[in-house]
Amino acid sequence: MAVADTRSVSQAARQLFLTQPVVTRRLQRLENTLGSTLVDRRRRPVRLTPAGYDVLERCRRVLQSVREVQATVTPDGALAGELKIGVAHALTEITLTEPLDLLRKKFSKVELRLTTGWSRGLLEQVRSGALDAAVILLPEEDALPAAVRGVEIGKEQLVVVAPKQKSNGRQRLAQLQGVSWILNPEGCAARAGLQRALQRANVDMRVALETYNYELQLSLVARNRGWSLVPSRILQGSRLRSRLHVVQVNGLHFPLRIWSVTGEAELRLSPVIEELNRELKKRFLRTRAFSAKPRSRQIPPV
Repeated sequence: MAVADTRSVSQAARQLFLTQPVVTRRLQRLENTLGSTLVDRRRRPVRLTPAGYDVLERCRRVLQSVREVQATVTPDGALAGELKIGVAHALTEITLTEPLDLLRKKFSKVELRLTTGWSRGLLEQVRSGALDAAVILLPEEDALPAAVRGVEIGKEQLVVVAPKQKSNGRQRLAQLQGVSWILNPEGCAARAGLQRALQRANVDMRVALETYNYELQLSLVARNRGWSLVPSRILQGSRLRSRLHVVQVNGLHFPLRIWSVTGEAELRLSPVIEELNRELKKRFLRTRAFSAKPRSRQIPPV
């Protein structure tokens, strides 16, 4: 399962805290026991064979069943077991702090295993059963796949941010020629959307720097190193807000929805997910309320 999820034996080894030769030997033993080749090692990244895909789906069901059994045998009736949750990169600061601390306190016998990634990759892992749940961002017009259930946590808006002294009111896409961008690495859906919009306007997207850290992005924008594309919520809460300006660009609009998603199968640990959803909604509403308050007369509205 780890090799299938990472598409790499070495990445699977890191995920499992094993050495690569150990993972290779275990994979070979599994293939010998089943009498079938599961992984096509001639391709990079590695791919499963048709038999490998069949075995993978059954392995996921077996492991889920094991977790369900483990979760039913606590003497005091308390919820217990392992819960694997994915969190989109843009939502880590609102998800991985207070809400999860409260979950650990309330469900002390539940082991939370957390991973971060891009929303679409996390969504696929939930659909396939590699994750029990995920907190993700999707474009407002996108619907969830049929094999996934979701609860909407809130709405998000991405904005184009420039240094305050460089902003000149509303812009057209063609006017962005020559702009250097400070963006998330490849794989970010918002970055891909920006690139498509610029391409339609025959504008080259020049990426000056890639980083997951939004506060670092804003710091570099404030220092006139380029423009960025960040959640409005993060900009409003940034200490650098007074040195930045939101640029309204005709043809660029990035409304998003925040979803908490699970697979179709009913989880015994679903009360933990439901509590997480309640805490996330409260946290998100508090963040939005804080963002709406004027911070001082010296800071211009964004």
